Amino acid sequence: MIKGVTLSAVLAIIAFSTVGMWGDLAHAWGAVRGFPWWLVPAIAFFGFMNDMVKFLRWEIYLRKTGIRIPVRQSLIVFVSGLSMSATPGKVGLLIKGRMLKGLSGRSFISSTPVIAAELYMDLLGLSVISLLAVGLFGKGAWIAMALCALPLLGLIRGVPDRIIGCLARIPMLADRARELSTAVDDLFALFGARTLTMAFAVTLIAWTNEGVALHLILSGLGYDMGIIRATAVFGFSTLAGVLSMVPGGLIVTDAGLMGLIVQAGIPATPAALATIMARLFTLWLAVLIGGVVLIVNRAYVYPNSAQTDEGG
Repeated sequence: MIKGVTLSAVLAIIAFSTVGMWGDLAHAWGAVRGFPWWLVPAIAFFGFMNDMVKFLRWEIYLRKTGIRIPVRQSLIVFVSGLSMSATPGKVGLLIKGRMLKGLSGRSFISSTPVIAAELYMDLLGLSVISLLAVGLFGKGAWIAMALCALPLLGLIRGVPDRIIGCLARIPMLADRARELSTAVDDLFALFGARTLTMAFAVTLIAWTNEGVALHLILSGLGYDMGIIRATAVFGFSTLAGVLSMVPGGLIVTDAGLMGLIVQAGIPATPAALATIMARLFTLWLAVLIGGVVLIVNRAYVYPNSAQTDEGG
């Protein structure tokens, strides 16, 4: 886990440095000085609300799988998981499964479909939102559409079954394939029509909050990008980052977001500044808040540590 966090930190530095050099941030002081900082609380609010709205989806999935814990504890588990949003492949999110195991008495495996369903629903939501940004790609629009359609294939039951079947033919992966098959069955149990509709609606509302945050940032820099377009731009760059499997989509999402902002007609320097601010107030704000909540409630993960502290 520590290695994953270290890798994420290194990639974050590289991402911000790359965006900064591309946008020539050395000449951005005028834009920074003129930025209406009274907008910052609103930007931070909408940047973090993306995750807080998703808490409703988390509760829907927990109840669907029969995992019932008090809402306060559920919120602590959910927010603590945000601290691991920038870990490789988001495997750090499995810390939520460990916390749920201690609170609900259910096995670790029984909670993984909930976490997998969250991640997959984000992919579906981002795919649909990203289709609105396809027009920015000109001749490369068909590539963008293919990228958007890729996650949708997972809804076709035969696609994951075929992939698992291929894995089962590999001797060293045969056991894992059987476990994966069981997990996929549990995952599809969360995709009933009613649950899918509610979760998808929550997902769209959640990601729109990041679009609002980007819209406010660009407005503060003196440029107008509508909320729908800002949501689509942020959504597509995030989708590319998720599919890259790079921790937190670092570098991929940052470069994609800046590129799309520039493609929308905004100069490179304010585009770079907007990209860095957007990432700070979405991904990194969530990681920071999640980290604080996780440290304060570390007894949910390491119950022995709390006993040691109390024993002096």
